Amino acid sequence: MTQSLAYINNEIVKLEEAKIEALDRGFVFGDGLYEIVAVFVGKFYQLDEHLQRYWNGAQEIMIENAPQPQELKEKAKELLHKSNMKKGIIYFQVTRGAAPRTHHFPAASQPTVFMFAKEASFPDSEKRNKGVKTIIVPDERWKRCHIKSINLLPNCFYKEKARRAGAFEAIQEHDLGITEGTSTNLLAVKDGVIITAPAGPQILNGITRRTVLSLAEEMGVKIEEKFLTREELLNCDEVFITSTINQIIPINQIDNTTSPVNRCDLTFVLQKALEKHIKEYNF
Repeated sequence: MTQSLAYINNEIVKLEEAKIEALDRGFVFGDGLYEIVAVFVGKFYQLDEHLQRYWNGAQEIMIENAPQPQELKEKAKELLHKSNMKKGIIYFQVTRGAAPRTHHFPAASQPTVFMFAKEASFPDSEKRNKGVKTIIVPDERWKRCHIKSINLLPNCFYKEKARRAGAFEAIQEHDLGITEGTSTNLLAVKDGVIITAPAGPQILNGITRRTVLSLAEEMGVKIEEKFLTREELLNCDEVFITSTINQIIPINQIDNTTSPVNRCDLTFVLQKALEKHIKEYNF
């Protein structure tokens, strides 16, 4: 039987019993990083890739004494084993730790490490087959979106705007052009070419995004990394989103512009290719 367990600073407890200190900088400043890793057949999928991205972020935002990826990997394995979870996600979070509240980084603090295991059934078959509605919103995030920061207020704000509009996702539009969704990467197809915003500070270079682009290249599909204008996006043949949990979901509506999913030939081919990649993954 699966248990809802959490790891918090060297202790595994029931999720509802996990506690942090009130002055933890993740709580008062959003000063930390997170990752979400999929679990299939009781094993991690692409764990190393997620932990490497975490480590890159920890170095960039200067978290001193940040736990090494291998240390987190061992703790995650222990949590997964004790939870007895076969399919779901492990959420990782590392903050700068507890310290007196002041904006500059504390001279010495011990990072807080938090994880929890959550059983989940994904991806959503109806959304995968029928597609989802989206809206376009302004991209008002900071200029280091490649860092997977826990400070997600702009993302949450526009995800809520999408929900209230009856949409699944909000597509963000920067001065440079279309970037990504609030919790997904965005890819479009025009004349057989996949177009997506370039990896860099304006987007989170998603692990699933990277995998899908690699699979597409293996299939001989041309890829162009550039920022689309709103008009260009609305005139693409196919548009889809990717993420760890959603995998690949076609978009059938952007604002008031609809696009029948029966046109999404390449999207569904990539769905099957990703399914095969997961089944054949060296767990």
